[in-house]
Amino acid sequence: MCIRDFLGHACSPDHRRSTGPAPVFAVTALVVAASLFAAVPAPAAAQAFGGAVLIAGDYILVGEAAHEREPGTVWVFERDGEDWTNVAALRNAGSFTGDRFGKSLAHAGDFVWIGGGGPPDGGWVYAYRLEDIGSGKSVEEMVFYASHVGEVADAMAGNGSDLMAILGRHVDGLEMEMFRVGPEAMDVSSTGDFVVPRPSGPIANPPVALQGDLLVVGAPGEDAVHLFERPDDGGEWGPTAVLSPPDESSRSTFFGASVAIARGEILIAQMRGGVVHRYAKVDGSWQAAGTLEAGDAEMSMGYGQTLAADGETLLVGGALRFFAYHRDGGDWVPAGASPLYNEDGAPARTTLSLSGQLALVAEPSADFGMGAVSVFSNESGEWARAGRLVAEHEPLPAITGGEIACEDNEAADYDCDHVDLLSFLPREEMGAARGARLNDVWGWTDPETGREYALVGRMDGTSFVDVTDPYNPRYLGNLSRTEGSPASTWRDIKVFRDHAFIVADGAGAHGMQVFDLTQFRDVTEPREFEPTALYTGIASSHNVAINENTGFAYLVGSSGGGETCGGGSHIVDINDPLNPVFAGCFAHANTGRSNTGNSHDTQCVIYHGPDEDYRGREICVNSNETALSVSDVTDKDNPIAVAKADYPNVAYAHQGWLTEDHRYFYSNDELDEVSGLVEATRTLIWDLSDLDDPVMLKEYFSPTKVTDHNLYVRGDRLYMSNNRAGLRVLDISDPENPVELGYFDTTPWSPDEAGFDGTWSVYPYFESGTVLLSSRREGLFLVRPRARRLIP
Repeated sequence: MCIRDFLGHACSPDHRRSTGPAPVFAVTALVVAASLFAAVPAPAAAQAFGGAVLIAGDYILVGEAAHEREPGTVWVFERDGEDWTNVAALRNAGSFTGDRFGKSLAHAGDFVWIGGGGPPDGGWVYAYRLEDIGSGKSVEEMVFYASHVGEVADAMAGNGSDLMAILGRHVDGLEMEMFRVGPEAMDVSSTGDFVVPRPSGPIANPPVALQGDLLVVGAPGEDAVHLFERPDDGGEWGPTAVLSPPDESSRSTFFGASVAIARGEILIAQMRGGVVHRYAKVDGSWQAAGTLEAGDAEMSMGYGQTLAADGETLLVGGALRFFAYHRDGGDWVPAGASPLYNEDGAPARTTLSLSGQLALVAEPSADFGMGAVSVFSNESGEWARAGRLVAEHEPLPAITGGEIACEDNEAADYDCDHVDLLSFLPREEMGAARGARLNDVWGWTDPETGREYALVGRMDGTSFVDVTDPYNPRYLGNLSRTEGSPASTWRDIKVFRDHAFIVADGAGAHGMQVFDLTQFRDVTEPREFEPTALYTGIASSHNVAINENTGFAYLVGSSGGGETCGGGSHIVDINDPLNPVFAGCFAHANTGRSNTGNSHDTQCVIYHGPDEDYRGREICVNSNETALSVSDVTDKDNPIAVAKADYPNVAYAHQGWLTEDHRYFYSNDELDEVSGLVEATRTLIWDLSDLDDPVMLKEYFSPTKVTDHNLYVRGDRLYMSNNRAGLRVLDISDPENPVELGYFDTTPWSPDEAGFDGTWSVYPYFESGTVLLSSRREGLFLVRPRARRLIP
């Protein structure tokens, strides 16, 4: 559907793919008002389930504005005995993946108001009649529409018949508008508009509170709170004051991180100070009237990150729990606290909503970013958990039973070119917890049986899959992360002597797990595995590389404990796989973002390339964030920095791989695309004929603009996993002039080329020709590039 705005400007056509179930209710689009103004583009922050929450009448509404493959949705829940049941899923009629419908919610008049849309076509505010929202009938209307390319309805607030909405951004800040809501959704009139500063730092949207004739808007990046008031005679709203921290020395502590209005007071959280300031109106001006504090150092963590007030009750959210207060005369008296933890027991990042005896704690980061909302009730006099709300999405269907050829650039609805789909196993069928995404993938071929196995990293562990029959992969079981270590976005796996070596970054005391892969030989049903050994010389490590010719592992990007080697190579002798022994460190000085030699990834080989000075020596080629590094690690007690090589438009030197003759090295830069330094996905081609002087010969640009990730060479082919462009296969028989042979896109529904979803890695080394792809939110794809095609 394409709707013209009220000035008659045509909408841009939308060719993005929409997937997922049909909405319960469709929106009738009726444009009745708009605000147009100059705006600068601004990327929208991702919002999972719980990005916006609202208690309206007998319903709980939860916005899920960003889902990897489905349009934005507002989930409506109704009490069913002791439980809460989903009774409706609201989407707009022209929905598409990434439309951000549900990024803000408000209740004003007889309507629920839902913000949605944004770049590139502007955005909308929709009205739903509250009495119909869960009944199966609806009267939905698009009420406000702006045709600019800025954000629309980043935040809304309602009180009685008053509605506040942020209707966009321009160079001076955020434009807010106040409305009076009549008995019909079409009966809306503006009662004031004004500009407030943009949010900054960790605060995505400006905190707002609306009650009676007072609107409070936090600007935590400026340590300020803006007040807007309406005259008693019901005139237009206007600015009346700007509040600052009472103590000048406390600046830059996010004064205004959250705000609330209760019993004639304004409550303002100063989050980094662990305090909530109270303001009261005295002789016509707002004056400091006291503070609230958590009471001890531990509980003050994040105290005031969110506030919610209703009548005589105030809730103050912290990182570890929320605190309840009850009004007693002129004071707020503590009335208990409830713990808040996410799936790993770590402090939760939450927002609060309060209405009467019901409170919502929204945790968009829960369940590995899928989001959840906890319901609390105070009916017994104490706040107690009364339910947990989540969005139930159907997983992608498994694809098994036979090859699906790529025809007309499609295989089972996945975009492709000369790459056929053998099978697909969704992450939900590989032991992944709710929301846990995949990361690395590697392979192992059993030397006794010839069977082929996929070793698939997840945020919460490692999955093992028998892929010997590529049309019917079989999940064998799960190896959990090291006990006590948190979930990790980054897990890396390599194999040596029939053992897998597994590390994780940002994972506390995870160490390097060692797992005996021969255990797979007698597995008939999926099982839980235990590590066979654990190396604790490091705590967390970003990647592990193994030189199978020497039996040394190189752990790079280590942190969090043990010998980190400056983030360079922590070298381990693994010739006895179950008894790894620390062998030394190498860090190339003056490389890496901290100049400590931090490596993001490395490849180490017995060099047999054209440089006679180094033939037969153990050489590592390191991707060191800011530069390419070459090192000679033959002597583990005295590794040598051979060369450092810079290249133009460096943003983050990420990873790379040598050609089989060791003359050329292909590498990628993970952030050059999103940093605007290049116009398309870039692969760097290096000549290593002289290891003392690496030369960047050329830049290859893909037809896409996505961020790139891992790449590997096998024979005269280069296999690149390029995030939202999936697998790209290049012919490198002429190494300096690659030509694309084909591709397979694991996320064809994704409208955002700049994101970091999609394929994490590719494993192309099975003798069978099966190629493995790990796709973060999707699962494990088994594909087969075609043998050859004519190259123009």
